[in-house]
Amino acid sequence: MDESAQEFGTVSQELDRMVCELIGRFLDELASGTDPGVVVSMQDKASNSHDIVFCEDDEQVCLDAAKRFVSSHADGGEALPIDKIERYAIACTGSIESAGASHDALLVSFFERGLSSGFSAYVLYRRVGAGADFVWSAPAPAGAEPPLI
Repeated sequence: MDESAQEFGTVSQELDRMVCELIGRFLDELASGTDPGVVVSMQDKASNSHDIVFCEDDEQVCLDAAKRFVSSHADGGEALPIDKIERYAIACTGSIESAGASHDALLVSFFERGLSSGFSAYVLYRRVGAGADFVWSAPAPAGAEPPLI
């Protein structure tokens, strides 16, 4: 990663690409009407990737389990087919309150080693399961997140 990018707290191209790909896959699942669960995407320093889906319980329980998994496997280990986690993103469905109304949203939090904090973003969507009629907004920032690694 370019050290000057880290110096100013910006994300690397690798993290940006990983987050964008995760958002794209998640939106495709929603467009098809599939519940994507809570998805964790992780990469090591060589950009080897591994994804895990948590979907066996309600969303909050799955989100908590996903966060615990990332934290407890930060240094890699036998449970991961990649080396030490360099960057990660966690995506789930949720909602955003705006102008007194609740809107369905894809929520994403992400981080990579060297940053001072994690980041989060959301993508509003409508018409789950509508295929080509499924609509979504551009990603919008949602604030800082505490890092899990």
